Amino acid sequence: MIKNGIKIGLTIMGTTIGAGFASGREIWEFFTSYGLQSLVGLMITLLLLLLSSMVILWLSWRFETENYYDILVLLMGTHLAKIFDWFIFLYLFSGSIVMFAGSGAIFEQWGNSMVLGVLLLAIPLWIVLARGVRGLISLNSVLMPIKMLMMIYVGTLFLMNDQEVASHFIREHLKVWPSAITYVAFNVISLLGVLSTIGKKIRSRGEIIFGSVVGTFGLGLIAFLMNLSLLRVPNVDHYEIPLFSIIPNQPIFRVFVSIILWLAIYTTALSNVHGIIFRVQKKFPFSTGKLSFVFLTLIAPISFVGFSNLIQFLYPLYGVLNLYVLSLIILYPFQQL
Repeated sequence: MIKNGIKIGLTIMGTTIGAGFASGREIWEFFTSYGLQSLVGLMITLLLLLLSSMVILWLSWRFETENYYDILVLLMGTHLAKIFDWFIFLYLFSGSIVMFAGSGAIFEQWGNSMVLGVLLLAIPLWIVLARGVRGLISLNSVLMPIKMLMMIYVGTLFLMNDQEVASHFIREHLKVWPSAITYVAFNVISLLGVLSTIGKKIRSRGEIIFGSVVGTFGLGLIAFLMNLSLLRVPNVDHYEIPLFSIIPNQPIFRVFVSIILWLAIYTTALSNVHGIIFRVQKKFPFSTGKLSFVFLTLIAPISFVGFSNLIQFLYPLYGVLNLYVLSLIILYPFQQL
């Protein structure tokens, strides 16, 4: 039970810690910008993430689901499930735009053009997609623990400086709890997409509970470290990638962090665009190379809106739109009483 539970916990963490999380932009946008009450917001988020993960895993285990659509049908019926199925297509498309903007932001951080960062993401994506996606899961499994350890190390090192909390935050006059709930709703589609596929590998309810607790605890540790660090950075909202505001001013280490972030962006973009093409090919029998070229050509120009601007607009928007799905997941066990 423990071994399988740890695997489930790591899956939950790997699904949630994407490029937006690792860059610190999500933590700033949904929590740190609210000041010290962000700590309360994180507690709300972790509780809802725990409950959501357990319900999704339980549904996948009980009904032996193979994909997120099976669970959507259980939650809302066939007609609404078809609507949300197309909504997930838009989610993947806009998520790809954000990743392109993130690549551009990393190159801007080093004084280069954003255009260069976008092109150096688009070209290898097209080459890999045209030839077939291989090794993506293996690359993610290697990157995930590196990302986690990097964030824990950077956060701990920064907090050891014993700096005071910054005096001003742009949303400290607002309540944090709506943002905390929206953040869970934003992540629930990704959790659905991954956790809905592993039900047949689960052997008991104990694995579901243990795995959910492990995943939530790991996420909470990293999120609290990042949030406490960013709370101590004056004008942290001026950074496209807030993580760079807390890492040591050592060129080699900053290069290492930049590479890890870029690889996280690359794998996320590859997964998203591959998901888009896989869906479109069910309707239109075009080659992967042609479709990937079309979609990458559409995505790249929109990314110049900017990494922080896109996250600030798109992520809360999808969080609000996903509130319906989140509420169905949380309330599902009570409907069975």
